[in-house]
Amino acid sequence: MRFPAFIVLSVFAAAAPVFALDKGHDRAATQQIFKQSDANGDRRLNKAGFRKFIDACASANIGRAPMVQRFGAYDTAFSRSDANKDGVVTLKELAALNGTRAARRGFEGNRHTPTL
Repeated sequence: MRFPAFIVLSVFAAAAPVFALDKGHDRAATQQIFKQSDANGDRRLNKAGFRKFIDACASANIGRAPMVQRFGAYDTAFSRSDANKDGVVTLKELAALNGTRAARRGFEGNRHTPTL
């Protein structure tokens, strides 16, 4: 199946801030899903765990996870979420993505930046 270039590019651009953690409920749900996706309990997700995380978040309609899942942009979302390029994604890295997104939009204060 082929997608128009603007749709594919939009997905890749949107994959950077994978989750909108602005709502308290979404933040709590995201943290719980992260724990469930962390198979070995080291508080870090490898690519397989990250894919489970995205799928579970998509099922709960959290942030942009449904779009990442729909377009199969798991690798792009993972590489943009893995800020330090160590091959794993942490909650801290996900929160930093959300903070970056809020800064780009010009929001200020803790209301838009998750505290983890």
